[in-house]
Amino acid sequence: MSKKLTFLLIPIFFLLSFSLLPNQSDATQANSKDPIMMAYYRTWRDVTMPHDANSTLPDPNVTAMTDIPEGVDIVSVFHYVNPGTNQQKFWDTLKDTYVPTLHARGTRVIRTIDIREIWNVPHAGTTPTTAEYDKYAQQLIDTYLTPWNLDGLDVDMESSLTAKQEEMAVGTFNALSKKLGPNSNSGKLLIYDTNKDNHSLFKKTASYFDYLFVQAYGRSVSSLDNTWNTYKTSITPQQFLPGISFPEEQDHNRWNDTVEPYETSRAYSYAKWNPKDGQKGGMFVYAIDRDGKTYGDDTITKTDFNWTKRLINTMNNN
Repeated sequence: MSKKLTFLLIPIFFLLSFSLLPNQSDATQANSKDPIMMAYYRTWRDVTMPHDANSTLPDPNVTAMTDIPEGVDIVSVFHYVNPGTNQQKFWDTLKDTYVPTLHARGTRVIRTIDIREIWNVPHAGTTPTTAEYDKYAQQLIDTYLTPWNLDGLDVDMESSLTAKQEEMAVGTFNALSKKLGPNSNSGKLLIYDTNKDNHSLFKKTASYFDYLFVQAYGRSVSSLDNTWNTYKTSITPQQFLPGISFPEEQDHNRWNDTVEPYETSRAYSYAKWNPKDGQKGGMFVYAIDRDGKTYGDDTITKTDFNWTKRLINTMNNN
């Protein structure tokens, strides 16, 4: 999706104007006109993982990360397994097969971590120093991205932080922004995902992120306008992505985002929705391996990703 310019035909004043545009990461710039589809991929349900990696169900895992549709622009390694799980085969396959294959398609692969990883900064004094923040930011990259050639970091923020924790989170995000995100010129993504309206931590760090993912599971489409209005002074519409959840196995939640018929579903309404201020950046789906499932169906079976594909088509044809 790279953009080529025929420089001999472009007036000098246009070149000067172009050079003054705000700096953006390649991902944000490339997708500024095309809504992106992002998916959270649950590692414990990958075919290379033991069936009981994070489950009491007897069914074997059947889905590979490379099964996801080619129209998915970003996929997250959303990881948790029970202590003692033999998970090495997954990480080897991620590095040797999944990431190279997905990169060849143009799909970017990121890692999701919890906000606790951001504010829990080792430090010798009362507060971390700039050097300690920088060292910790590099440690996060070395731990979660570099070994598998991943394309960025997604931070899940669903907590209430103390003033001290927020201060350290700001410091870590500042340090990360030198290496990831729109200010880094690295081409690597830095993403913030949350179930909250705009809040203190994000207001202090919004300029560091490529995208904001809002976990809008089970909400009305009209609520997206209210949520967007809280963020509109911090980010552009093209950085705002609401998300839906597929029904997880053994889940007591009833988000009901993907109830047929498709055209009356919450997921469809999110795909059609845009802020009044401009086109949204896209949307995301959580638990993509459960695409097509209904609540109460705890079987582990392959999916044809029909919902995800339809949502992509709906966004692209808006």
